[in-house]
Amino acid sequence: MKIIFILLFLSSCGLIPPKPQLSENSSETPSWVYSPYDFCHQPSELCATGESKSLKGADAEAVKNLASIFESHLKVVSLSENSQQDFPWLGVVRQEVERSLQESVSQIFETVTIKKHFQSSGMIYSLASLDREKSSELIGQRLSKLDDELNALWSKRRRTNLRRIFRTFLERDKLNEKYSILSGHPRPSKLTYADIIEWRQTQPRFEPLALRIGQAPIWMSDKIKDLLTEAGFKIVKGDAEKAISLNVDSIKEFLTLSGFEKYTFTMNITSFEKGERTKILSASETVTGKSQADALLKVKNFFTEYIDRHLSDLDLD
Repeated sequence: MKIIFILLFLSSCGLIPPKPQLSENSSETPSWVYSPYDFCHQPSELCATGESKSLKGADAEAVKNLASIFESHLKVVSLSENSQQDFPWLGVVRQEVERSLQESVSQIFETVTIKKHFQSSGMIYSLASLDREKSSELIGQRLSKLDDELNALWSKRRRTNLRRIFRTFLERDKLNEKYSILSGHPRPSKLTYADIIEWRQTQPRFEPLALRIGQAPIWMSDKIKDLLTEAGFKIVKGDAEKAISLNVDSIKEFLTLSGFEKYTFTMNITSFEKGERTKILSASETVTGKSQADALLKVKNFFTEYIDRHLSDLDLD
């Protein structure tokens, strides 16, 4: 009963409304302008203030100052010189992670509310609040999605997925820092950076692989070459124990729209081992353009992303 009483007492305290604040017309500056948590309940919300000559500007500055709490420079774990040579894509991965983190943080700031305004001497002050529970729930959902993706990638442990494994792990790690700020406790990942590096060091390096290119745009073959090279394969001419063939077929479709042409492009990637076909990847996309070259350029992102996500399905390792 004593414990129940304490819990009820604490709950009732949370229901007590805050003390009345000074009105906007008051000549005395309210304490929250310089000390936000004189008004905000720190265990349940994050707060920040902003000032400007306009109401809109003050609100924006308050939200900006609130966002600064989550700012952190994305640092890739320090690597040896040899590792830097093995992972030349680290800079690109960092940029991709930063963009994704910005999107995740932007979502939670859609829930920000402006709790107070105060005007004095031509300046307007705003008090912005971010609900910890709602925000941590949103970040938690993203963390769960990244966990599922990371677990799926790690269960295969394909060298051709190394960049995606690293990118997903790094995004999850940095997002977890922001989750910890909101919730007060982190959600550690079962996978560590050391696990990734240790696994990579056990894989073959510079394994010969023959790449046979039929009809295909240069950007598509370059994408495959880059991923294979990153994975530790050495592209060779002639025969090799492992090989990949790439070919793109195009069919001109009927279209009545004058000045435009419609095409269906089909990409086929086939893997071979010791001369025997092992796997086939096939993807198609139909687009309209002013010419075949223009239409092909429009499907570049589709096929590039498909290769990035599915090249590991060829079971090269």
